[in-house]
Amino acid sequence: MSAIYAEFKRVDNAQVRRERDGRRGRELASLLAAGLPVAMALLAYTGLHLETVRVGYKIERQRAEFARLEDERQKLELALAAATTPEKTAAAARRLELSPPRPGQVLYVGGKVPR
Repeated sequence: MSAIYAEFKRVDNAQVRRERDGRRGRELASLLAAGLPVAMALLAYTGLHLETVRVGYKIERQRAEFARLEDERQKLELALAAATTPEKTAAAARRLELSPPRPGQVLYVGGKVPR
């Protein structure tokens, strides 16, 4: 049987320092100088595109709301026109037992008196 013997020796590398490679630093700086404008342009394009899409959705929502309100306005105008016909007004006046005004009951303020 063979015995394995290993001696562990503490190595003090506290004073050992790696020398900086100036060429690597220059390569990194040139890569950063070349890539940063491209990355910034892509980020700006993406931001503008997202804003354009967001504004497009907002415009479509407002167009739909406008169309809905326009339809509602037309329906209300039709209901008003139907409710204010002379026949319906006369029928409502008879139902409420209203009579035409007597002379002197109607006062005109700030305008010419119709003749």
